[in-house]
Amino acid sequence: MTSPIIHILGDDPHTTHRLNACAYQQSAITTFNGWQYVAFYTSSPTAARRVTLARRALQTQSWQYLTFNDYEQTTDDGHNTISIGICPGDATIHLSFDHHCDVLKYRISRLGLAADTDESSWVGDNFSPIQNHLPGQGPSPLKDVTYPRFLPAGRDLYFECRIGKAGAGSDILHRYTPATAQFTSLGTYLVGHRCNPYPNGISFHPETAALHVTWTNRHFIDYDGADDQDSTAHKAQAGPNGPENNEGLYHSYSTDGGATWLNSAGGLVASLSPETTTGLDSQDARLRVKIIPRDSGIMNQEAQYIDSHGGVHVLNRENTSGREMWVHYYRDPGVGGWSFYAVPGVFPTATGPRGKVVYCGRSNVVYLVLPGNTQDGLIIARMSGLQSLDREFEVVWRRRGYVGEPLVDEEAFLHFGILSVFTMLEKDPAERRIAVLQFDVDELAK
Repeated sequence: MTSPIIHILGDDPHTTHRLNACAYQQSAITTFNGWQYVAFYTSSPTAARRVTLARRALQTQSWQYLTFNDYEQTTDDGHNTISIGICPGDATIHLSFDHHCDVLKYRISRLGLAADTDESSWVGDNFSPIQNHLPGQGPSPLKDVTYPRFLPAGRDLYFECRIGKAGAGSDILHRYTPATAQFTSLGTYLVGHRCNPYPNGISFHPETAALHVTWTNRHFIDYDGADDQDSTAHKAQAGPNGPENNEGLYHSYSTDGGATWLNSAGGLVASLSPETTTGLDSQDARLRVKIIPRDSGIMNQEAQYIDSHGGVHVLNRENTSGREMWVHYYRDPGVGGWSFYAVPGVFPTATGPRGKVVYCGRSNVVYLVLPGNTQDGLIIARMSGLQSLDREFEVVWRRRGYVGEPLVDEEAFLHFGILSVFTMLEKDPAERRIAVLQFDVDELAK
């Protein structure tokens, strides 16, 4: 069984709710131009937390660290994570952090910082002050932000987030263009009506220039104070509308940069423009991949990956047979149809930590990175035979002592054959350490 290189980046802050290593961060770990970047919170001399970035040349173990000392994160809520994005066209680094239905907090680096790897450049002065709007979208602040995501696409960079509260939110999309160094709004592209969509992620397929998004819906249940504008009940770690109200698996894609959106069969479902931003109705039956009723154990925001062939991979879980199981959902790019495979031998709980999925085109193998749900630990498994009803499934690595929700560096996996997993190593509940595990994909394939 292969052994990874383990990078320890620091101590995880002592909080009741985990702020590092959460499944919906897109991304907390990414690679650009052969350098790997990781975003995480570290402790400060006070009880607050500080936003920290670390980077290294991918094949080395020497990290450069940058901690922003001008902002203290104080809300003990696992929604309030960090996301980092790097624009391929101008090597700007974008950060968004500390939201749960809050005004946007955003920083952008100077032009070319990700291409300047001299350690002397890795300082806070090369980033903007915190902004409450995206460049080109001010001066009014962007409000009610949760789950910011960045997605590199060609030379551009997309920003996506939820606007609104759990069970009653919708998702917006913006595109950053290096020629203008500004974002353009594509509007509310994914609309919830008395529910809100929870994307498993938003992904870009370079060969077809297609954006893909998959999601579940969480339906809104009325509660005391739901109509009170001053109520903060929806900002709790586990608010009044929970995952028991999740239903369905849905999919849409766009081949024109987010202006029009299609269903899995290629049918036009929605067009966006500055004049008419109607967006996708998140419950539109034309977008539904699979009917999964409420109270069926489906989780929100588990995992999504678009492979080099344009195949769509989703990892989630469901209990429609009497036992909670992880399920691999796969859309074949050739026929546009979906298949579903219940993962054998490794079982999640209904609300336990979420995993990740990636696909290796060289060996036609799917890798699942699965956290322990009933005890601490981490599992890496591989599946082959995507087009077969009788897939081969094998656990290739398993260790105790890891906690949190693993995150995968998709760029390092795709371009360098390295499976880098951002996670936390726990010696005891009072001592968690932020870690990156580095596996050689060729070794995992043996």
